[in-house]
Order: sequence, then structure tokens, then C-alpha cells
Amino acid sequence: MKIQKQLLVIAVLLSFSAKVTQAQKNVNPHIESQRLDFRDLGYPAATMIPADDSPIASLLAHSNGKIYGATSGKQSYLFAFDYYTNKVYPLGKIPEAMGVHNALVEGVDGLVYIGSGLNELVEVPLSSKMPYGRRAIENQLWEDVKAKYKRYEGGKIYVYDPEVGDGEVYLPEDEAKVQVLATPVAGNSIYTMTYDSITNSLYGITYPDAEFFQYDLKTKTTVNHGKWLNTMSYAGPERSWRSIPRSLVANKGRVYSSGDLGFIHYFDGADRKIKKTSMRIPGEYWITQKYEGYPVAEQLLHMDEGRLVGSTSDGFIFTIDLQRGELYSIGKPMVERRVRAMTIGKDNHLYMICGEKVNVCRMFSYDLHAPEKGFLDYGVLGVDRSPYYAKIGYQFDSMCTAHDGTIFIGESDRRAKLFFYVPGGQVFPGVLNPTNPR
Repeated sequence: MKIQKQLLVIAVLLSFSAKVTQAQKNVNPHIESQRLDFRDLGYPAATMIPADDSPIASLLAHSNGKIYGATSGKQSYLFAFDYYTNKVYPLGKIPEAMGVHNALVEGVDGLVYIGSGLNELVEVPLSSKMPYGRRAIENQLWEDVKAKYKRYEGGKIYVYDPEVGDGEVYLPEDEAKVQVLATPVAGNSIYTMTYDSITNSLYGITYPDAEFFQYDLKTKTTVNHGKWLNTMSYAGPERSWRSIPRSLVANKGRVYSSGDLGFIHYFDGADRKIKKTSMRIPGEYWITQKYEGYPVAEQLLHMDEGRLVGSTSDGFIFTIDLQRGELYSIGKPMVERRVRAMTIGKDNHLYMICGEKVNVCRMFSYDLHAPEKGFLDYGVLGVDRSPYYAKIGYQFDSMCTAHDGTIFIGESDRRAKLFFYVPGGQVFPGVLNPTNPR
């Protein structure tokens, strides 16, 4: 009798398991999915970057052909994808760093420069009790944001030499072979960073005070050029973050990004001043209301000599003609706000990850040479290699293009993976995958 009861329980469990398995259908992208895959951040149970420290918010396509990335969490790690072996290799902990956000750049010497800070991907604890009065909510929100940095020494600039560090084997407790160059702004994370070959300098914007700094690689000195923007806004990228641009781009001795009230600003290396232009990035500005919210640039990329392409926290794509001093709005891939990450492919297509944190990200493309085609929706990034492995990526915050044209995409969730897409696949008719559940 006891055996019969056990068999009955097993039969019920198997039946339930079969129903659950039958009900769980994998969501596939709207493209030929054999071109989409991911790699673990190391070898499981050996070199793998810990799950809580694996979210990726910075990627760099290096001139040596490798892809370098940095993670955010309780501890930030450096890693590299090696195309020779088709694997990701952890390169150790970045000392005293919890996050690296849009701040991996390569210098002319092939060295990798890293701008560190706190983990900017985590939600800021907000006060449950709000004071009364004019702009009280905004003032309290600023206090909540600043509280995170109260005892923080400040983000550091590190340098990593691939020729020295790439050949080592790193376990999770090992430190990366990096050297500290400077702490540009006390009490602030480095929020974004770029390199200018004309001045041989690193430029960056900090969070939360939006200080604009320059680190001269020749003299090894840091100069704080003041605040990149002064107006407090909480219009995005997320409502609990202060609105500060997340990208800088250097062009002919000038450094560009969006500034106060959404206008494009630039730092002029000649007279070392921050200047405002008449170009304004597209987005929601709430003109008829007493509200100073404005969008910020999430990405800025070089299209060609004299032209930039960018994205905004409100989800718009735009181009800038630097010679004419004109900005053109391309449009908006999806209704939801934010372009989370963006890169230009070798096929002259713009690839972007769109969507807010409350939903699943989707990938889009835009043919820069055939604008009449509009935006193509690739759908969610779902990889199905059953029965070996399968995964749907929900959150992404970084992209780059490898030398062979492969698009690498950094997942920014717990237990993150390095996704990649090989361009050239067809988008299914109707931009819908017929295998997806309805």
C-alpha cells in the first residue's frame, strides 16, 4: 500500500511537471535566432564572476580584436571576450570599485582606461515621508540621492595593459592588474568617460554632482572644469536618478554631450570653457507646466567625420551635423522611454536596445543609408539552445561592435551573460515570430 501511494505521488508530480513544461513556451526573437547567442562570464564553479557582481554596464571593442567589459555590483570585475577561443575570461576584481558605467575607453597606446564608481544600477532608497512645500518632493529626492555618496571617497581612474594582464588566469578572489591614476572628484562616481587624442586626455562627467573633469595623460594631472549642467531634473533615465548625460564624444578638440534643458553643449579645448549651442535633443519638455524636467543623451557615437548620432532618455534617435550646427530627429523606435544602449554596425545599421527597467528590453535596428525603411523590431533577446541552455534577457545597458561586425550586448541583470548577434539574418514577415505564444 505504501508503494502504491508513493507511485501515485510520483505520477501526480510528473503530470504537473508535464503541464508546467507544456505551458512554458520560450519567447523567440523576430530574427533568425541562430545568429543570437551568449557566453557565460567565466567557467562555472571555477572562474565565473559571482551572480550578484555580474551586471554589465560598460563594453569596449578594442583594437586588438577583443571585447573588454566591466561589471557592477558589490564588487566590480573586469573581463574580456577572446575571439580566438570564443570564450569570456574574467580579468579580476577592480579594487575598491563597485561599478563601471559607460566608462571603458582605449587610448592611442592600446591601454584600457577604466572610470569607476558605486553601482549606479541599483535603486536608490527613497524616503517614505515627504515634507510639504514648494518643490519639496524634488528637494527630498536630491537628499535621498546624495545620501548614497555621503562617505564615498570618489570614483577612480584605472589603467589596464592587455599585454600584461590578458595572459593570466584569474580566480574570483584575484585582483585585476590595474593601476590607479587619479580620483577626479571626491564623493562622486564617474558616470561616463571618453578619450581625446588631440589633447591626449580623458574627459568625464560625474554622478550625482555632474562635475566635468579632464585627466591629462601626459602630465598626469586632473582639472575640474566645473558643472556640466546645473538645473536639477529627474526626468530620466529613471525617475529616481538625477538626469545627467551618460555619454561624451570627442571631435577635433571639442567634447560634446547634452546639457541644461536638453541643449547640446561642448567643451572647447582651446579656451577650456563649456559652451552652449542652439541644438536641442528631442524629447518631452513639459513646456506648459512649471516643471524643469528635460531629457539627456544616453549615447553619442561618431557616424562619420563631422556627424554624430545619438539617443535620448525619452527614447528618441537623432543626428548632429557639427559643421552646420544642425540637429535632426530620426524618430522613436518604441512607445516606451529610453534607449538603453546603441552601436553602429559594420553594415551601416544602427543597433539599439530600447525599453524601461519595468519591462523587457527589445532590440531594434535602423539603416542609416536607407531611412525610408524605418526601425526594424528584432523583439526580445531570447536564446534557446534546449536541452543544453536557454535564456531570455530582460535588461541590457551596453553595446559595442567587434572588428568582424558582431554586435555584443551586455546584460545588466543578476547572473548576467554577454550576448552577441551576428548581423545579416532576415527579420520574419510581419516582424513577428510565428512560434511565439499568443
